[in-house]
Amino acid sequence: MAEVPLYEISRDPAGSPPRRFFFFDEELPEAAYGVRRVYGPVTRKPARLAGNPAGVNTSAFAGSIVKLAGGGYRLYATSYLSGERTMEITAWESERGLDWKPVKLPGGQASRLGKNILRIRNLEDRLLSYQPQVFQLGPKNWVMYSWNRFQNNHLSYLRAVSADGLDWRADTATEPVLYHPSRFGLGEWVRGLPLREIKELAISESEALRCLQRASNDSVYIYHHPESGGYECYSVWLHPAIPDRRVEVDNASSVLRLIQRRWSRDGRRWSDPELVVMPDGRDPWDLQLYYLAVQWHRNWRIGSLGRYRVEDGQQTMDLELCFSRDGRKWERPLRAGFIPRPPENSGEIDTLMVYGPNTWLDDGKDWLCLYTGHPTRHNVRVEKRTGLIGARFRKDRLAGLAADRTGGGFLTEPFILAGPELKVDAAVRGWIRAELCDAFGRKLPGFHLMDCRPLTGDREAHRLAWKGGRLSDHLYRALRLRFELQDAEIYNFYF
Repeated sequence: MAEVPLYEISRDPAGSPPRRFFFFDEELPEAAYGVRRVYGPVTRKPARLAGNPAGVNTSAFAGSIVKLAGGGYRLYATSYLSGERTMEITAWESERGLDWKPVKLPGGQASRLGKNILRIRNLEDRLLSYQPQVFQLGPKNWVMYSWNRFQNNHLSYLRAVSADGLDWRADTATEPVLYHPSRFGLGEWVRGLPLREIKELAISESEALRCLQRASNDSVYIYHHPESGGYECYSVWLHPAIPDRRVEVDNASSVLRLIQRRWSRDGRRWSDPELVVMPDGRDPWDLQLYYLAVQWHRNWRIGSLGRYRVEDGQQTMDLELCFSRDGRKWERPLRAGFIPRPPENSGEIDTLMVYGPNTWLDDGKDWLCLYTGHPTRHNVRVEKRTGLIGARFRKDRLAGLAADRTGGGFLTEPFILAGPELKVDAAVRGWIRAELCDAFGRKLPGFHLMDCRPLTGDREAHRLAWKGGRLSDHLYRALRLRFELQDAEIYNFYF
């Protein structure tokens, strides 16, 4: 059996009730006042690609990081030369996730992109390959999905298989998993023209409809679910641009980017698309959504959402955190970039663009997100050199609620207490107090705010205690907490 996929490594057992409660929902908690949404702190450190040839850009965007059975990680990345239509999939390995070395491939041929280029057999007329989604299903059972461009200029998303994760053979060469809408002249349909009016359509309308059922822009993320054996896909659906959202300076001004989801039992035949995330009235008028990578954490799916500001003068990309319980309905409580970008004139590699990988790496109490940074705007054709950067943050401090020195408070959702202690993960410069209530929000005797011993300091395990009551008397009762806080951030509470 293969190991649990990296993106599921922090997942609670399926069906288990939560014992840690986060503030990930779109709406503020009941009776909230004086509190605001905050991200947890993030630190950044550049990663190193030893042996990457001069002038070659290597990107982890829509690439894959796989945990190896013998320890360490393997990165499947896209390497390319700026200004040239040259892209190949390259393999790298690392012990901890920041220092990477090229994988030595048996019989590999050197090129300007390096010696660690993966070849995919059965694709004789292939011109380029990029954005690999890779996972290991068993000791000699590897699967990879990637975009491939052919000599007829068709762009298709294909599946390949391997016994070792290095020597690959395409097994859907004649039946792509997904089609790019530019294939067969369908780009005109994406821009809003009915099929019957497309003069350059290279196939029949019925064939075109079969292709559109599997249409996707690039930036695809695919995940395998060991419990069901099924596959889940998140990618970009292209919508015809509407007048009040169209931006002419964009590289694809005739379309708007939304997020779609698909499901497959076998990884070959996929469900119809369903829209799961799109801009709404709480977003800037020009916002588009460029990608969605998914990370399991406890009872939640954490989404890394590509937040693309399209208007002239921006053309920037951020990684926004969003949250879901089922992969379909996504909560977007903060609507802002999670990883801070340096000032544009700082000389850093990630001043304008942040592109997320397929998964975060488990680093003890922290997550490590190996993202790709660009110092150029999205519509700039001549790119400067890109780079990989590791963003590090506490696993349970993704998003929380904060109050300043004027104070604030809120009432939590109901829960059934199944542990002898209630703990709070919070950074407190002022104080936090809590009141224990029944499921309807009525305070319990001996557990009033004035009975609570105030919490101070920055701790992941503050213990709630009251002067006039024993928490153990309320085990397996339905309860709520009413928090008051001043000059503090609270990220979660648990038992």
